[in-house]
Amino acid sequence: MITGKNCLQILHVLLIVVLQYFNPALALSSSGIRDAKTIRCIERERQALLKFKEALIIDYDDGFGRLSSWGSTKEEDCYKWEGVHCSNHNSTTSHVTMLDLRTPYAYLPLRGKISPSLLELQHLRYLDLSANDFDEISIPKFIGSLNRLRYLNLARSAFSGSIPHQFSNLSNLRYLDLHNNHMLNTENLEWLSPLSLLTHLDLSGVLIFNATGWVQSISNLPLLKELHLSECSLANIALFSSFRFNSSVSLSIVDLSYNSLSSSIYNWLFNFSSSLAYIDLRGTS
Repeated sequence: MITGKNCLQILHVLLIVVLQYFNPALALSSSGIRDAKTIRCIERERQALLKFKEALIIDYDDGFGRLSSWGSTKEEDCYKWEGVHCSNHNSTTSHVTMLDLRTPYAYLPLRGKISPSLLELQHLRYLDLSANDFDEISIPKFIGSLNRLRYLNLARSAFSGSIPHQFSNLSNLRYLDLHNNHMLNTENLEWLSPLSLLTHLDLSGVLIFNATGWVQSISNLPLLKELHLSECSLANIALFSSFRFNSSVSLSIVDLSYNSLSSSIYNWLFNFSSSLAYIDLRGTS
């Protein structure tokens, strides 16, 4: 015999089934039906972001307080924090996949250190720390261990020292921008060779000490479409014809301005004559 209590229990079960069918985020918890608002990011990733924030010097005088939302309440849905984007919003947990802390115009830049806690963000694909002021610290080597990165932008952020050779581990990288870090340098460009998926490279303003092999290094990037090597102290290389070129390279934008080059550069550029749309050779003598 079905009682009123049994009817309520059956209706309760049916309601849960229907809700789960239309929205998997509405799942059972120990207290009943879980509200969609309790979707949470991974706890260790949330803590990693808070440690990252602690290492920064944040000036709130700009009136914006970009990171004021980070940890402002006890709720764990860090995908709502400024500059943080996560995956799988329709599940009960979300991995941090994107950290966009570029300083827009009229904002004061972030300063301080870059915490190695970022290593906990094992699903990070996009990292933008451009237009900040890291006061001539070195680029942390551990960034080269974030091997799921597809986009890395550290431009105009006052980094100094050498580009970490660990960047050669970023084999999934499509976009790399380090321009206008005028205290930054690299011995050569050989570390680019494993980055075969690169389509955009900007090292403008980075001092390249041993530039004799830069042509070969660039030619080994088959998907590269946009190249910016302005003011890199590139040496004049007269023997371009001695290099073997990858015929699949499809460069469309090349900026080699303000380097000590000669007309021999044309022997290299002719290899891309069918794809080139823009060339900047100002100040190359």
